[in-house]
Amino acid sequence: MKNNVSPFTIVAITSIATFLSNLSAGIVNVPLPQIVQASHGGDFDLVYVVISYLVPYAVVMPVAGKLGDAYGHRRVFLWGLGLYAVTSAFTGYAPNIAGLVALHTLQGLGGGIILVSIVFISAQIRERTGLALGTWRAALLSGTVGGPVVGGYLSAYWGWPSIFWVTAPIAALVWIWGAFALEELPRSGEGRFDWVGSLSFIVAFSALVVALAASGSAMDTMASGLSKAIGATMGAMALMLYGLFIVGLAVFWFNQRTEKQPLFDMSLYRIRPFVLGNVGTFLVCVGMFSAMMFVPFELQYVAGYSALQASHVLVPLAITAIVVGVWGGWLTDRLGAVIPWVIGFTIMVAAFILLALLGPSISPLALTTIMVIEGAGMALPLAPTAVSALTHVPEESAGEAGGLFNFSHNMGRAVSFGVFGAILRLGSAGSYTLTFLIAAAAMVVGALLVLGLVPRPHIAAPA
Repeated sequence: MKNNVSPFTIVAITSIATFLSNLSAGIVNVPLPQIVQASHGGDFDLVYVVISYLVPYAVVMPVAGKLGDAYGHRRVFLWGLGLYAVTSAFTGYAPNIAGLVALHTLQGLGGGIILVSIVFISAQIRERTGLALGTWRAALLSGTVGGPVVGGYLSAYWGWPSIFWVTAPIAALVWIWGAFALEELPRSGEGRFDWVGSLSFIVAFSALVVALAASGSAMDTMASGLSKAIGATMGAMALMLYGLFIVGLAVFWFNQRTEKQPLFDMSLYRIRPFVLGNVGTFLVCVGMFSAMMFVPFELQYVAGYSALQASHVLVPLAITAIVVGVWGGWLTDRLGAVIPWVIGFTIMVAAFILLALLGPSISPLALTTIMVIEGAGMALPLAPTAVSALTHVPEESAGEAGGLFNFSHNMGRAVSFGVFGAILRLGSAGSYTLTFLIAAAAMVVGALLVLGLVPRPHIAAPA
């Protein structure tokens, strides 16, 4: 396919849009109590505000990829970016908590659709693919770790509505740039789309993400003694949602078996690098979320840091992650996926063990050092996992593969919220120690996955 758009333009447009979409996934974390109080919300709404973005953001990605295959990736990307820009502008003006949650949900839907942007790189850039994907994923990571930092600073100096307003004009400018600069990719779906499969998939996994969040919040609320009634209600809601997940998954499975052109091509999961890349990126996101969410929590609720001070702590992690993410792409081009993959996960193992051992009384210098180490560790596997997952699939499956890859990545955040939320006690240093040790064990698994990428020696058949 002839491509008249420069690789720099493709990477720049897609990376900036991706940064914005992931920034908004965590930008509410630090000012969350202030947002809920100003919007006249209650205890439940702390969870609702967080997951209102994360649910559509996570589950729409595979569907967006298939929509792009059927109707055009450029069209789908611009619709998602436009929806994100408009809802970002209005969310800060929401009159109450219900309006804020509704607008934040639409913002998350647009943000999730934006991530179809990875297809423009995997389908059009054939030289220095690792560097291009590493840059894109560094933008993704910098949004993840930068969200709480930016949210903390903006809310402290300009009030919490500014965390929504600031992204709108940037997204609008990127939309204009993309509308004029990007070219449409070839379509493989011929206008056909599996709406039943898409709806059942979205319902099933939306229910799962909310159920995981509700489970963790219910156990934390009841264990903290804040409100057993609220905890029990959230627990019952979680059970109902798990049931909805099972029903939705059953409908999706039946549809996959009977639909002539089902939502997903399951043959992709017979491609070993694709499977390993998806599991690897899932674990990377578990590590990201563990550092991004629970380090600031421990500093605020155990060590007595203010929200702004906790935001300062994440700055070294964010800067390191951006730099190393791009460098990791260059390293992947030069050395292949195996070395940066295993080094990155090993570094994360060391960083989480240090966090667990040193605890909340850690000195500022040691904490800064660990944040730099953590940022380097979580950034190095970004390009190798993407290259492994996306460069071994057929070209006609690029959109679908990109959507599934992004879905795997962001499900790591949802699973972390549920699992670690279930064991977390906000004021207990021991629960953070346990969280970091479990995260370290997950990173060990991530490092071992690389064994599946090592070429096996060819054994000649006997003469």
